[in-house]
Amino acid sequence: MLLLKKILPIRLRLLKRNSMAKVKVSAGGEKHVVYKKTNKIGKGKPGDIMVNHPTKDKGKWDTINLTKKAGAKTVREGVAATKKWHRENPYPKDNGKKSSMAKKRR
Repeated sequence: MLLLKKILPIRLRLLKRNSMAKVKVSAGGEKHVVYKKTNKIGKGKPGDIMVNHPTKDKGKWDTINLTKKAGAKTVREGVAATKKWHRENPYPKDNGKKSSMAKKRR
């Protein structure tokens, strides 16, 4: 619990345990929305903690069920799991492109 207090900002610490909040988080250079699912439409069941990173290039990993993947039971745990995942799996600085010195010199 002490680790969570150091990682999470003050506004997230104020969330109550059974809060139905939507939290916007920046992790891995992208914005993420962590929320508790309330309806039966789309991925997951009501009550599951979900993370969505709404970007221009919507792909396969657009919405992830953190209850299944990380065992998150609260929005707070979902935020911590999202930040932890991006810390352990950083994006490459060149976005996966192979750079050559010839292109940089032109």
